[in-house]
Amino acid sequence: MAMTFEEFFKKKKIDLSAFEGGDYTLFSEFKAHFQQMGEKSFDHSKKFLFNKLRHQFPLSLPVIEEKPVVETMPTSKVEPVSETSSLPKKGFTPRFKAGNLPKSVDNTTAIEINAEAIEEKTVIAENNLAVVEEIKTLKEAEQPIPKPAYKPKFNMKNLLPKNTED
Repeated sequence: MAMTFEEFFKKKKIDLSAFEGGDYTLFSEFKAHFQQMGEKSFDHSKKFLFNKLRHQFPLSLPVIEEKPVVETMPTSKVEPVSETSSLPKKGFTPRFKAGNLPKSVDNTTAIEINAEAIEEKTVIAENNLAVVEEIKTLKEAEQPIPKPAYKPKFNMKNLLPKNTED
């Protein structure tokens, strides 16, 4: 499915008749090279010239006539989509809504603190702290003594020379 010379220049948006009339020598050279090389080789070898030719000899765009749009009324009754349809909502929905908190008279959030609950929680926290300290001491006792980080290696230069006097 080879492309013809005219189709190639139409694809490149270059007016072939204006190009032929404006620069006949280049036109005839291009036509001969296109027939010898083929579409892909010609495009690759002359690529740098097409932009200049496109500006010199632009292909006039075909005028498209707008067809009048005829609107027809649908014969079947279509119910409008309600806001509570089964379509998933798009966008961000926060998990925490500040409007659900109880408000006091001065528009700040009301926090009631129960004294018994605080005492209970402090006793639990103290017991937990003691258990955590016991676990830490047990883990420290179980840990082996770490090896030294640096161990010197054997080197002949570090040895003292032998006395040859026997």
